[in-house]
Amino acid sequence: MAAWLAAAAVALVHGLLAVFVVMGAPLAARRRRMMPWYLAVVLPIAAINIPRLPCVLTVWEKELWRLAGRTPYDGGFISHYFVEPIYAPGLDASGEIVLLVIVTAWCLGWLAYAAATRRRARSAARSTVAAT
Repeated sequence: MAAWLAAAAVALVHGLLAVFVVMGAPLAARRRRMMPWYLAVVLPIAAINIPRLPCVLTVWEKELWRLAGRTPYDGGFISHYFVEPIYAPGLDASGEIVLLVIVTAWCLGWLAYAAATRRRARSAARSTVAAT
C-alpha cells in the first residue's frame, strides 16, 4: 500500500511539474517574482530532457509501481499520462523529439519576451532619468 501511495505521489508531483513548465512560462514572463522559481524548475528539466537522459521521476515512479506489485507502463511519463488518453498509440521517438522542440520553443519564446520587456522598461527608466 505504501509503495502504491508513493508511486501515485511521484506521478502527481511529476504531472504538476510538467504542467508548470508549460503554463508557468507566460506567468513567469509577466510576474517577475515568479521567474526564479520557474527557472529553478525548468533548467534541471532541460538538462535531463535535451540530451534525452532518463527522467529520475519516471524511473522512481516505475520502480515504485513494481514494488507495489503493478506492471509499470512502457515509454515516458508525458506519453503515458498526457498523450495516450487523447492519442492511444502514444508517442514514438520522433514524436517525443517534436514535442520537446515545441515545448522548448514555447518556453524560450516566453523567456525572450520577459527579457525584452524588462530591457525596454530599464531603457525607458534611463531615458526618463536622463531627461530630468
